[in-house]
Amino acid sequence: MRIFTLPFDAVSEGFPDEIVTEFCLNKKVHSLQAQFFLHEGRPFWSVAVQYEVLVHGEEKVRDLDEAQQQLYTRLREWRKKQAEKEGVPVFILATNQHLTNMVRLKAQSLETLKQIKGFGPKKTQKYGKQIIAIIKAFYEEKPAEAPPEPTDKKDTPF
Repeated sequence: MRIFTLPFDAVSEGFPDEIVTEFCLNKKVHSLQAQFFLHEGRPFWSVAVQYEVLVHGEEKVRDLDEAQQQLYTRLREWRKKQAEKEGVPVFILATNQHLTNMVRLKAQSLETLKQIKGFGPKKTQKYGKQIIAIIKAFYEEKPAEAPPEPTDKKDTPF
């Protein structure tokens, strides 16, 4: 937990909340509690942040939307099982950054995988077909939402 005490700044007519925002950028915030108080007539905000430090690379995962996070989780599960089968650490197969890039690119071809920095030809040849199958299956299960049907206001009685 980290506690910030923010004094009112008369020049900007506000509180320097960018300090808290910047602190939270690479952390998973579990709770944030704020309390306003006066000390010797001066206004302050006290902000308590309960947080967890993210493992390097995880902060980028937070930027994925819900569907992308689901795909990322599936790829991590595949990576874990494959690494156990081969008896190697998971990062040997693909780093978290590789998986994040696969998700962002919607990698559904070997050529797309080859564009990912650090995921070279050997890894593409060895794991590419499995990865592409996972990604394609994911998008076949979750088709893009169809746009809503247009409504003709002439037909409505109101």
